[in-house]
Amino acid sequence: MEHNLKIIVFDDDPTGSQTVHGCSLLLDFSSNNLKAGLADSGPLLFLITNSRALEPAQVVELFTTISKRLKPLLAELDRPWLVVSRGDSTLRGHTPLEQELICSLLGPFHANLLVPAFPQGGRTTLAGQHLLHGEPVHLSPFGKDRRFAYSSSDLGQWLEFKSGGRLKAARIKNLHAADSLADLAAGEWAVVDAQTPQDLDDLGKSLRQELLEAGKRHFCQSAASLLNGLAQIPAIQFSLAQLPPRQGPGLVLVGSYVPLSDQQLELLLAEPSCRGVEFPVDQWLANPASEPLELGLRQQLSAIATAGLTPVLFSSRGERQAISADQQNQLALAMAELALSLPPPLAYLIAKGGTTSFTLLRDGLGLERLRLLGQLLPGLSLLQAQPAHSIWGEMPIVTFPGNLGDASSLKKCWQLFEQWRLGA
Repeated sequence: MEHNLKIIVFDDDPTGSQTVHGCSLLLDFSSNNLKAGLADSGPLLFLITNSRALEPAQVVELFTTISKRLKPLLAELDRPWLVVSRGDSTLRGHTPLEQELICSLLGPFHANLLVPAFPQGGRTTLAGQHLLHGEPVHLSPFGKDRRFAYSSSDLGQWLEFKSGGRLKAARIKNLHAADSLADLAAGEWAVVDAQTPQDLDDLGKSLRQELLEAGKRHFCQSAASLLNGLAQIPAIQFSLAQLPPRQGPGLVLVGSYVPLSDQQLELLLAEPSCRGVEFPVDQWLANPASEPLELGLRQQLSAIATAGLTPVLFSSRGERQAISADQQNQLALAMAELALSLPPPLAYLIAKGGTTSFTLLRDGLGLERLRLLGQLLPGLSLLQAQPAHSIWGEMPIVTFPGNLGDASSLKKCWQLFEQWRLGA
């Protein structure tokens, strides 16, 4: 019975499936889509909420809608199930709001586990302290995020801060991933130390046992790596040689606005076969309906593709005026529509940034469901439309987290696609 466990993942951007493969991702949460996703024989169902890009009131509305549709379907499900809220491994997002909504609408759950470790990306937790490549994560640029800034890497203190003091750091338990979960009290919070993928596999085993043997359904707020242990799916690298060749150029779309993305973009644009097209954010904010701006950008993209080069559409870097979550979403949509103004065929598409990826998939391409093939590189999900898109067919798409990899990762991803496209 253990292998039949269904894990429903509320994912706060489209990149959280970055360690697993062979599962469905939903972008539309109609009852029919949810029912079809639950009926899929695979252990994982991802609900791509993109909640990290939303304001709290929007999160409440969306999660309430999804949960009310999901609850009667779970009551009829003929297999055991768990819910995971997959969030950012660098602690940006709406915790504990999402946990409170899911638990109140889909519970009861027993205890709550905070598991942000993502060892494949250098995110580990030791003695309750969350680290990025061995350094406290609050000292990184992610700790200074415009919307989700925080000042402590101690996860108990972080939960107290995020909850506005409702959760007290002194009352939050600290566990190692290999520790027993049997003594967790109902409603208790625990932060979990983990430094290796094996740690998270051990925790996944314990969570399955607690459900299947002790009848305790715990709630997890986690990064991506825990899902491997829960679903018993090993991380694999997908070979593009498994896909049939496609015609046309590729396209890279970069909306992520963190220093690592800047470094990755700079190295990619140094490649002779790539040409950048800058989307001027401040100019667009001043006049979002500017037809001359849109026309000029379309012409640049088309000329680059016609020349047999890779267009790289990126939002302007450097200092820019502060923008709201709604403006960020509108910006992502404007960039997605520009990217897809290129005539088909396109061989592949790389989308850098969570909001950028989500908007491209749901609003630009109009997709409701996706199939996850695997990882092109560690942490980079390779997706295809399910069913095939009416215009773009089974074009492979990589969703590339803004906070992942090193300076050369975006270039390596592009190089793999180019070698496949050119038959090298």
